[in-house]
Amino acid sequence: MSTFKLLAITDRDSCPEDLERRILRLAASDIDALILRVKDLPPQAYLTLAEQTLDLCRQQQLPLILHRFADACHQLNNYALHLSYPQLVQQPQVRLQIQLLGVSVHSLAEARQAAALGADYLIAGHIFPTTCKRGLTGRGLEFLHAVCSAVTIPVYAIGGITPANIGRVQKAGASGACLMSSLMASTDPAKLVQLLRQTLNHNA
Repeated sequence: MSTFKLLAITDRDSCPEDLERRILRLAASDIDALILRVKDLPPQAYLTLAEQTLDLCRQQQLPLILHRFADACHQLNNYALHLSYPQLVQQPQVRLQIQLLGVSVHSLAEARQAAALGADYLIAGHIFPTTCKRGLTGRGLEFLHAVCSAVTIPVYAIGGITPANIGRVQKAGASGACLMSSLMASTDPAKLVQLLRQTLNHNA
């Protein structure tokens, strides 16, 4: 059995249905954690959605990682937070307030600095071309391998990850993969997760 983790990240723009309905379907799938990313919501609206999502995730015993708003972690007593690299640099004191801190990085220098500032895990990308970054070339598996080799904390790959390439992501040294647009747009997200799991177990 593979120990490689699969994380889902929400993205309202990629979702063909009501976001709350999609979150329910993701929570019921075989993912390891859900990152609640809704970049266009102000703090109070995000807090309301996060509270609803936390209830769903607790029912499924699924870890929920909040995004951007440290205050929401305190108000909901859910001390897992994901930040962009610039957000961490601007507010490094957040490290002292959070039990699990993740950071998105896009270069080797950012990865090293985020780890030095106390990140518990990194999301590195984008690795392959993806609809979220139209027209931009992926940073590739060599970049991913370099990041994984440069830090001692888990590194999760993001960007264009599919059942066809997830094995190469694992071989590059990643501890897991994050999927956003593919899981949000899929007509059957649970089946997609199942296919990813089958590939990983076959390669184990």
